[in-house]
Amino acid sequence: MLLLISLLAFLLCLGVSAPALAGKSTPYTYIRLGSAADVSPATTPGIVLMGGSTDVDAAFQWLCRLGGNGDFLIIRATGTDAYNPYIKGLCPGTNSVSTLIIPSVTAANLVAVRDIIARAEVLWIAGGDQSNYINFWKGTPVQATLNNRIAAGVPVGGTSAGLNVLTQFVYSAQGSQGATSSQALADPYNRYMTFERDFVALPMLQNTLGDTHFGARDRMGRSI
Repeated sequence: MLLLISLLAFLLCLGVSAPALAGKSTPYTYIRLGSAADVSPATTPGIVLMGGSTDVDAAFQWLCRLGGNGDFLIIRATGTDAYNPYIKGLCPGTNSVSTLIIPSVTAANLVAVRDIIARAEVLWIAGGDQSNYINFWKGTPVQATLNNRIAAGVPVGGTSAGLNVLTQFVYSAQGSQGATSSQALADPYNRYMTFERDFVALPMLQNTLGDTHFGARDRMGRSI
């Protein structure tokens, strides 16, 4: 009887503690497709600037080759892991394709997040809102490690907002809406015209301002 009571008490403790443990979560999301083991193949530098409309299969395959078919990492502040199966399907020989969602400064300052980026052979910055990338990642280990990997010869690319932050000068989209052509041309200093610089150190893209969705979102005027 004493043994039974002790066992019931033990199980009750497990029942109380398990939900508490299950409720704990990290402030970032990391989803990996492919091998769980890391590899370190030689890489070749390269840059893909994608306009933010339909993804270009050949561009991702080129990045996979430059990355030595190592570990391909997508970083973003919001969104899903939808790139994982798409890129893995295009590059079946690549070791892994992973998505790392970094939605806050807290997440961007974590050693675990830094280490995930540091092990990537290809880095891809997804679309979204570039103000999140500036507000959450600038001045954190995410920015520093991203630039360290680029300096080490890892290829990098981005689409839409991910393209915006790769050039030296960045339309940072800090306003409540993106500046339209008519707003920008009527008043280049209106409150929607916000800029950053030097988020990513890519020598080929110095003295450059990147922008996307020119026709669909009426952006020619703000670039002018």
